[in-house]
Amino acid sequence: MDPGFYSAYLTLGQALEMKGPRDAAIGEYQKARALNDDSSVLGLLAHAYAFSDNKIEAGKILDQLKELSKDRYVSAYSFALIYLGLGDKEEALGWLEKSYQDRAGSDIGYIRIDPLLDPLRGDPRFEALAEKIVPRGAK
Repeated sequence: MDPGFYSAYLTLGQALEMKGPRDAAIGEYQKARALNDDSSVLGLLAHAYAFSDNKIEAGKILDQLKELSKDRYVSAYSFALIYLGLGDKEEALGWLEKSYQDRAGSDIGYIRIDPLLDPLRGDPRFEALAEKIVPRGAK
């Protein structure tokens, strides 16, 4: 209804990425980015690029976020997603731990169900972090 509502493009991009057509997801993330300079969009875009085997573009966005983080807040979760997409699980886990230390609940509050973090499930370090954030049996 509102072509300037960037959250709609962001959410559609996430849904498409979960469904599988990453090229379509990338297109929606790019639309969201054109409407808003929210750095979290860059994290999602780089994640989608990396999982689409466009690691060069993902690396460029990673460098861009590193530069951006010198001037303003960039969530550790965004870095975690990029490193996860690039296949560096250790670095991704380190950034998720930083997100926990930063008390970035809106980023990692869904750690147990966030499908973007599925590649980390079963890793003892990830499971220990998830337990600190959302203990099993918590309601």
